[in-house]
Amino acid sequence: MSGLPDGKAGAPPAPEPAAASLRPRKRSLPAPGLDDVRAAYRLFLNREPENDGVMERHLAASPSFEMLSRRFARSAEFLASGAPPPPPLLPLTAGPLEAEVTADPEQMAVMLARTGHYWESIGAEAPHWSVLTNERFLPERIDETKNAFYGSGRDDVALIEALLARQRIAPAALPRCVEFGCGVGRVTLMLGKLFRQVTGCDISAPHLELARQEAAARGMTNLAWHRSSLAAPMPPGPWDFWYSRIVLQHNPPPVMAMLLRQAFAGLAPGGVAIFQLPTHWLGYRFRTAEYLAETARPGMEMHVMPQSSVFALAAEAGLQVLEVREDSHVVSKNPSSWLSNLFVLRRPL
Repeated sequence: MSGLPDGKAGAPPAPEPAAASLRPRKRSLPAPGLDDVRAAYRLFLNREPENDGVMERHLAASPSFEMLSRRFARSAEFLASGAPPPPPLLPLTAGPLEAEVTADPEQMAVMLARTGHYWESIGAEAPHWSVLTNERFLPERIDETKNAFYGSGRDDVALIEALLARQRIAPAALPRCVEFGCGVGRVTLMLGKLFRQVTGCDISAPHLELARQEAAARGMTNLAWHRSSLAAPMPPGPWDFWYSRIVLQHNPPPVMAMLLRQAFAGLAPGGVAIFQLPTHWLGYRFRTAEYLAETARPGMEMHVMPQSSVFALAAEAGLQVLEVREDSHVVSKNPSSWLSNLFVLRRPL
């Protein structure tokens, strides 16, 4: 239930014809390969890559040559060499967003049904690509790239370990983990090596079935799976750690608010929530009535939830804000129009 789409500033993209494929259209250039990553190392960093695993992770995060070059051009190593500065970030003077974050139960049910329909469909058609929108992970290529796909989950675990370490929190102190929007288990399988018990949640049955199969093939017995619904978005709580990345952004703001409220309510004393979502998009507007009046779209939707709404939900739940970082690169190659944040929150002991 995640991906890395991009779009121009403004309202979500206009509807496509109902018969349109959910998969990406053909591009003028093929997707980059390992040789291209090696060339980027030589061109930008003037050296050879550390190992094949590092190259695979760069490739998994770079669906296009443009994204691959931007990844290297913005790296700390390249900038330290006296390279020109990266593109400007979202202006500090950006205006307020008009984004409703509430809806009545009937409206919420319609929104979740729309979201669920897309992810069920794409889960049946191109499940791995829907998680990481890289052409290498389309069905016709996934047999040769599956190891790289699942291996990319190590980056999430490394991020989690670093964030917890900065707060002096040991993963062993957080035995019960919930990952929301687990998709086919790309990160869930890695979380199972870090936490004692992990439950992966997703709205898409096809995604969850593939996740179960992969976990069984690896002999992992500390993983459980939960299909999210309006009645039960999360498994029964409490939990000690809640994680979601490149997922919440595909839900309308009222749904994001509902999911965060549930996530926060389930945190045990001392529990930690780490999650990412876009908090600004120049020109974005969301009104529940207008959204529901639109024709349903088959493509991935991208939405925004203002920081103030996230902080209000955290205060309502009595959570501490430990850290907030900008990570706009995970939603767009245009950081002057987008702002995404990674949040680290904790329930006091």
